[in-house]
Amino acid sequence: MRYLTWALIPALACAAPALAKKEVAPTGLALQQIQTKNFEAPKEVAFSAVMSVLQDAGYRIGSADKDTGLITGTASTKSKMTYSLWTGFGKSKKSPVVSAFIEPMGAGSRVRLNFVMAKVKSTLYGSQPQDEEPIYDPATYQDAFEKINQAIFIRLGVDGPATAPAAAPVAAPVAAAAPSAVVPVSAASVASPK
Repeated sequence: MRYLTWALIPALACAAPALAKKEVAPTGLALQQIQTKNFEAPKEVAFSAVMSVLQDAGYRIGSADKDTGLITGTASTKSKMTYSLWTGFGKSKKSPVVSAFIEPMGAGSRVRLNFVMAKVKSTLYGSQPQDEEPIYDPATYQDAFEKINQAIFIRLGVDGPATAPAAAPVAAPVAAAAPSAVVPVSAASVASPK
């Protein structure tokens, strides 16, 4: 019996990761808090800022519509060679995919981002449907929102209303002064003391 107990301990240790509880994906308001941020900028400025941040991050924009506020994009990645006994050689790759929704919110705007990792497998028989793994890491979204905030700041500084320096008051034109009466000086007028 004692040997059986010692034999079961390693087996249970190997099975523990399989029995470990999976991380629960946030839903509802918790997910919305991770993926959404309000900005003090009009929708048009926020839309342009999101577009430039995604392009700077290496996303290829698939579609963008300023009227609806929707942007979708896919980042480029390299594929890996795979082999399956049933299908032979093929390729597999994971690509980051993003969708953004920008809407007006009062005087500002609200941006909601959704990042996923899409996995695509292709074989000699064609591509198989892709699996998507949502990204719930708050740091990923926080980093994106900080970059969007910087892009908005730059756009508002460049495109914002120019504040002209206060002009110095313009003096009224001075009328030409009348020549003062010139009194001729003569030797008789300058009397020397006697």
